[in-house]
Amino acid sequence: MECLKCRKVLSKKGSHFICQGQCQGTYHRSCVKGLAADLKAGKNRIYCNNCEEDESDSEDQEEDGREPDKILKDIQKNVRAIPGLIKQLESIKHSMSLLSDKYDTLLSEHEKSKDKIHKLEKTVEHINNKCTYLEKCNVALEQRVHDFEQNTRKHNIEIVGIEQMPDENVKEIVNKIGKIIDVSSDDIDWVRRNQPRKQGVKAASIIVGFKTSGTESRDAWLTQRRKLSDITSDKITDGTNNSKIYINEDLTKATRTLLWKAKKELHNNYKYIWISKGKILVKKNEDENSIWVRCDNDINDLLKTKSKVHV
Repeated sequence: MECLKCRKVLSKKGSHFICQGQCQGTYHRSCVKGLAADLKAGKNRIYCNNCEEDESDSEDQEEDGREPDKILKDIQKNVRAIPGLIKQLESIKHSMSLLSDKYDTLLSEHEKSKDKIHKLEKTVEHINNKCTYLEKCNVALEQRVHDFEQNTRKHNIEIVGIEQMPDENVKEIVNKIGKIIDVSSDDIDWVRRNQPRKQGVKAASIIVGFKTSGTESRDAWLTQRRKLSDITSDKITDGTNNSKIYINEDLTKATRTLLWKAKKELHNNYKYIWISKGKILVKKNEDENSIWVRCDNDINDLLKTKSKVHV
């Protein structure tokens, strides 16, 4: 007997491979390609190389034979699914149409809103500008009212530190002070004692009003007030209060408050801070021009910058 592959005689005692395929041939083990690897891997090999290929081709043919039926079934299945897909597409198309309409509506409303917002912003800006203008007008008006009120006191002086006695004659007290400082009382038009700011704290000041033609007399009182440096209240009223006496310009509450603030905040930068004819004036030294402080903003500007408004 010979090997069906190499046609050499097979030994009678040797171990050979017998194919169980169509050829039913006997082979040397070495003539069957891949046999040794299959045996080593533990695989049970029953076909020779030729029969194994034929078997594989047969299986491919069977699979090829079944492929058209499978394709046909797949096509039929897909065809049956088409109406459902068409309905889904119509539904999606309808939904997209609704969304498109809503989007157009929202876009239109958005544009209207933007236009309204733009108009509102312009209105707000106009109102803000108007408020700023009115605030400036109000400040200017308040300043004018304050200046007018202070100007109505330009013929007055204030005497501070005189003890208030029962049944006092304020006119005689003022005349007595005038004699002490060597000034005339002829141009005095009226005198009155103010109400005390706080009951029981200090005696109220005395306001002296001069005639319109008595400006020079009033100025003389202010010039000569230094002569009161050693004079106390008890020497004028024969009372028990020995407080010092001061003669000042008659200031409004606003001017008095502004003067107090100027002295408090500017004393480190400005050596001279005083009142002249109802105006608060400051300057750093003798050689500089005076600066008129009219409001809180002037104080803030003086603290921030070195620029000056000369008067």
